[in-house]
Formats: sequence, structure tokens, C-alpha cells
Amino acid sequence: MGYSSSLIQRKFKDIVGKRYESVLKEYSEFLLTEEELLVPEVRSILVPLDFFVHDITDEAIDVLSAYDATISLAYITDAGVIEILERAALNQSSTEEFRAKKEEYGRKLLERTAAKLEKHGFSTQTRMFVGHKGDDVVQMAKNHDMVALCRRYADGESTDVSISPIVLRICQRVETPALIY
Repeated sequence: MGYSSSLIQRKFKDIVGKRYESVLKEYSEFLLTEEELLVPEVRSILVPLDFFVHDITDEAIDVLSAYDATISLAYITDAGVIEILERAALNQSSTEEFRAKKEEYGRKLLERTAAKLEKHGFSTQTRMFVGHKGDDVVQMAKNHDMVALCRRYADGESTDVSISPIVLRICQRVETPALIY
């Protein structure tokens, strides 16, 4: 008998009587299964970065420090933006200049973030590429034990404190635990 079944049986033993099975079915989604009670081992954490993620917060570092994990930082430039610029908006030299500036910004952000994490004792890896932010993060998450996402990742310059739609979509699609900071 599982933990949740045992709990429901003890809690509703005298109240429910013959309705035990229906109560168990209706409330089982609100209780943790035995597998969910186990704390997963986290050895690698993916932290995607882009133009809209300016820094990793101290609070996020505090949470990540609970794990003895290698942190993989990935700076992703949106391939859709590059494609639009190449096709319609700019000439080739302007597109290359834009891409070079984005890569320079990404390199500096990766270096700054890696230095901050290493100062706190983390082992880091960095990677930079052009891709599709949501899809690539979901694909890369398969090789990591956790994903840590800034709520503004791929968001643009919105003024509210809501979570980016891309971050929500990533959290729905990844099978690994996700931390939103």
C-alpha cells in the first residue's frame, strides 16, 4: 500500500466507509506519490541566457548552492530574428554587424555569470549559439538534471513582473525539475 493510499485510509477510515475508492481517486492528484517524495539527485543544471537575462540573482544562487552540480550556461541568440534581418530588413553587412554585437554581448554575459557562479564555488561550462530559444532549451534539458530559468528569458522588455510565455512553455515541456528565478 502506497503512502497516499495509507494516509487516505487512515484519515477517512471511519468517515468514508464504502466510498474509500472514490475518495482515493478524487484526491490522489493532490497527494505526492512515493516516487515524488524522493528528492532527485541533481548533478548538472542548465541555465539558459539571452539578451533579456541581465544577471543571475543571489537568491537563485542560494537555491542552486543546495546542489553539488555543474552549471551549464547557454547563451542563445534567436534564429528567427537573424532570419528576418537577413531576408527583409538589413543588408548582409548590417546583419553581420548585428550578429557580431549580439555575440559580443553574449560572450560578456557568459563570462560575467560564470565568474559570479565560480566565485560561489560552482563548476561551470559555457556555450553560445544561434537557435530557437524554447525548443533548444527543451532539447538541452534532456541532458541535465535541472533547468534554472530567469522569468524574463525570451520576454522582451516588458514592464510587469510576470513570467515570460516562453518560460511557461519550457516548464510545461521539460521532464526535469525547473527553477524559475
